[in-house]
Amino acid sequence: MERLRQLQLQCRRLLPSEAGRGWYTPPVAFPPKTPSGPSDIPAHKFSGKRRTVIARHGPYHSEYHAITKGYQGNGIRTTKYTLINFIPMNLFEQFHRVANLYFLFLVVLNWVPVVEAFQKEITMIPLLVVLTVIAFKDALEDYRRYRYDKKINRLVAKVYSG
Repeated sequence: MERLRQLQLQCRRLLPSEAGRGWYTPPVAFPPKTPSGPSDIPAHKFSGKRRTVIARHGPYHSEYHAITKGYQGNGIRTTKYTLINFIPMNLFEQFHRVANLYFLFLVVLNWVPVVEAFQKEITMIPLLVVLTVIAFKDALEDYRRYRYDKKINRLVAKVYSG
């Protein structure tokens, strides 16, 4: 409940009190190009439902940091896993395959003493080998994606205006 209250307060701080309700707020006028200081810029010019884009360098440098604090970066991320969620997500995806579920069923069934056909450890070997090989393959693919994403995100972009 407190988390919801904090979120409401943050939203109220972002929206001006005179802002209209609805899905669209008309664009606001641009501030003058050369203000005498940061206090000359009205707060309502940089809030609302539309995102205001300000150049990093120039007269609005301090406002840039204040406004963009809550925004995420525009880096590309195509990786499927992180270091924290690799094992659970990979096992979850692998057990969606019918063959892996079948081998898991045989392993569980072999642990029941009445139905035991082989030694318990021997029935686990094929499943563990398959899971390990596929996990290693997925980790390698994801690491390649991570390296490629870093390479793409470090490229210099050109912005044309006109």
